[in-house]
Amino acid sequence: MKTKTTHKASAIFATICLLFAGESPARADKVITSGTTFKVTAGTTVVSAENLVVKSGATLDNAGTLILKKGLTNEYATPNSIGSGTAEFSGTASQTISGQNIIQHLNTNNSAGVTIGGNTRVNGILTLTSGKEFPSGFTGTFSYPVGDDTGTPEYSPVTLTFSGGTFGSGNYAGVSLRNIVYPDPNITGNYLNRYWTISQSGITSFSCNASFQYVAADVSGTENKLSCTRVNPAPWVAYALTNAAAHQLTALGLGSFGSFTGVKTATPPANQELANITIPNGVSTCYDATQILTIAGSGNVFLVDNGGSVTLVAGSKVYMLAGAKVSSGGYLHGYITTNGTYCGAAFNPLVANTFLKEDELGVTPGVKNQFVKLYPNPTADIVIVELVGTDANTVASVTVYSMQGCQLLQKTMIGDAKLQFSLSGRPVGMYMVHVQSGERSEIAKVVKN
Repeated sequence: MKTKTTHKASAIFATICLLFAGESPARADKVITSGTTFKVTAGTTVVSAENLVVKSGATLDNAGTLILKKGLTNEYATPNSIGSGTAEFSGTASQTISGQNIIQHLNTNNSAGVTIGGNTRVNGILTLTSGKEFPSGFTGTFSYPVGDDTGTPEYSPVTLTFSGGTFGSGNYAGVSLRNIVYPDPNITGNYLNRYWTISQSGITSFSCNASFQYVAADVSGTENKLSCTRVNPAPWVAYALTNAAAHQLTALGLGSFGSFTGVKTATPPANQELANITIPNGVSTCYDATQILTIAGSGNVFLVDNGGSVTLVAGSKVYMLAGAKVSSGGYLHGYITTNGTYCGAAFNPLVANTFLKEDELGVTPGVKNQFVKLYPNPTADIVIVELVGTDANTVASVTVYSMQGCQLLQKTMIGDAKLQFSLSGRPVGMYMVHVQSGERSEIAKVVKN
């Protein structure tokens, strides 16, 4: 009994020291010295009004609730547990957590903000009761130290970097994550078993870059096929290919938030937009949609570098908008599928682009014309389509597309007759003529001047 009584009295004395020793004019830090154990028993709440310092060799055993009104500094060189209880940071000025800390439950309840200045791991529950709102005109970076404890605890933080925006009173941006595949039955093949949802209030007209960290165990399929993709709200928006070496996804130029994951599904979405993507040298990839595939536009860019290659496959339309560029030596193919097969199969190209200057976006056929002849070319109005080497029994379907992927007309040619159509009233530029006859399929281009 004496041992128990003495232990309880020591704990009470230590608590009183934390509460009142700082009331002297010096207002010194509260220090737990090497060889000393400070315990907070279960069901007990202790408040530290000043900075709390844990010296190397000291023990902070918090099984209850430790409320800190200022900072926490852990001087251990390696990760050090401060107990199985809850650490709450609820000061009135900005607070800092420094050192190598392992905290079971962490609650931040400080409108002035809490900064993690070291390396802190939360094994249990992270509660963000109150945080600092973004100031008016804010530009800069904010990181969300989120993770999960589903099975193996995994750290998968999100970093937002704002380059501009309007930040109203009471604004916030929040992040939540799930350690499962995004719940869309069409996601198959290559994907992450993790997705993040970013929400915001009071922030408008913003531009933001976001990065998402994941672990290798999240990957199902082939990692280097994944792209950072906003899967909600529709339509899907694909951003950069994953950095497989760093296990990191990046979305540049965000003007709105939603749910993000890494995906290259075997079942294409209905509609997909490609925003702020660069296909670098040596990389070959493919994007698809069962209806409409939209490239760049709305201030976004899509760049194929020298030595990069990309294939675009859609069920209905491919929109090539302002901001789409192919560098000299880059290669781009666009296809409208007629048999429901998307990425992974070879098609005759609807649009293809090779060896262009960066300030141009033109189109050349991916194969040399073999049986389609167009003239006059260039033309101001009338275009004549002639099939070479055919007979009177030949039946061919002729479809004319704009560079934006819009179908302008579709007609049938029978026999060796010539087909004539007009580009009168159409904008100056390039048009694609797709001729299909049995198993023969060919693309030819015509320029209106």
